[in-house]
Amino acid sequence: MSRYRQVGLSAGPLQRPRAVAFARNERHFSSDALLDGIRSVAPRLGLVLLIAAALQMGLHLTGH
Repeated sequence: MSRYRQVGLSAGPLQRPRAVAFARNERHFSSDALLDGIRSVAPRLGLVLLIAAALQMGLHLTGH
């Protein structure tokens, strides 16, 4: 059983209804968390774009 279903324990911010979260003036995400997410994805995305560009250039050079 989830701890959020037990009597006496409050639900986490993601388990609360939106109206309750807005009433308590809680932010749904922080800018630090958003930046950390972008920083964690950026190297992988850069690698994918680099491989795609190399593949595109290779196909272009072999086609002409």
